[in-house]
Amino acid sequence: MTNPVSLLYFRTAAVLLIVGMLFGIYMSASGNHAAAGAHAHLNLIGFVVMSVYGIFFGLNPGKSTGRLPKILWALNTIAAVVMFPALALLLNGYAGLEPLVAAASFLALGGACLFAVLLFQPAAA
Repeated sequence: MTNPVSLLYFRTAAVLLIVGMLFGIYMSASGNHAAAGAHAHLNLIGFVVMSVYGIFFGLNPGKSTGRLPKILWALNTIAAVVMFPALALLLNGYAGLEPLVAAASFLALGGACLFAVLLFQPAAA
């Protein structure tokens, strides 16, 4: 893979996938599945969405230039890294973390909107 932006997305996706899988194993071993939603969100936002973005930039190298792809990476990474522990704790009774989960959700939404912008704008020459 020669596209460094695409590789960044895939490396991040791999790390977040491993964290998500380890958390799933922890839930299974402990018998406490209260935070299954956090596990699912980490795997979806951290692995699936990040991988889709990586595939897109790998297939469209002209769109992987400039600041926007890096901003998208930062938005999605921060959303996943903040949402996962905050949602896990929220689902285990720490209601005070709901605003943090909401903020992370809006970061993920902002990333999706930025992806749409990148998708529809013309590629750099």
